[in-house]
Amino acid sequence: MNEQESARAELSLPHRRMRLLQNDVYVYRTLSSTNRVATFMAASGAPAGTIVLSAFQSAGVGRLRRAWIAPPGRSLLLSVILRPRIETRFISQLALLGGVALAEAIREETGLAAGVKWPNDVLMRGRKVSGILAQGSVRGDAIDSVILGVGLNVNQTEAELPPDCRDTATSLRAERGRRVSRAAMLRRFILRWNAHLEAFSEGGHPYLRAKWIENNLTLGREVSVHGADGDLIGTAVDISERGGLVVRFPGGIDREFLAEDLSLGGEHYRRLARAGEPPGPG
Repeated sequence: MNEQESARAELSLPHRRMRLLQNDVYVYRTLSSTNRVATFMAASGAPAGTIVLSAFQSAGVGRLRRAWIAPPGRSLLLSVILRPRIETRFISQLALLGGVALAEAIREETGLAAGVKWPNDVLMRGRKVSGILAQGSVRGDAIDSVILGVGLNVNQTEAELPPDCRDTATSLRAERGRRVSRAAMLRRFILRWNAHLEAFSEGGHPYLRAKWIENNLTLGREVSVHGADGDLIGTAVDISERGGLVVRFPGGIDREFLAEDLSLGGEHYRRLARAGEPPGPG
């Protein structure tokens, strides 16, 4: 069975379908990847705003193809089908916008602070609680669809977090000290996402930049850039129209880096945690 046939087989087995706010939500007990199924649905004509949600995914991945591991029923795992009228070079802005929406939703739902770390992570007390990925499908020179994938650690205990990243990862439950409703978090995220997407459609990059700066935990910090030129130390000063990170190096030289060009590395998390990172914007 090829990948398309496998996705079609998964697609035919939703646990249920529901309407939530403006969005059709397809709910599954288990999937290989919500992004994979959403990509197939988008290619089959599913409208913008369609959401694929699963209690568990066996092959979820984040940026740089890193595995996303989550025990069944503990996380919010979803993908949103988008059909934005933007240039392909601006696709990465949607991941930044998703981080803003999720950080705000976490603060509103839990009363705890959260902020965004470039390019696609949401942090609480310097620890990663969520990752967001935007993957585009292009037809000719135009975007056919973008799949926004979201993985949020909700009710994992500290013992259920992967052993190799317990010093850099967390969950809403670990931070709040009690369980958090995944259904309530889903609704809160959709509310914030729909509102921001509508405003972004009107205001473009200036709107995104203002909202991202309000929520970010990266700008103004010394960052170690792991790029093709080796490790470079500079200060993060802005985000570009392409969603890249603008880093200022000694001598006042600014360079833009895209997400596929570099990783800030795990030391960025550890430095925030060791410094007793303030809980974030808001």
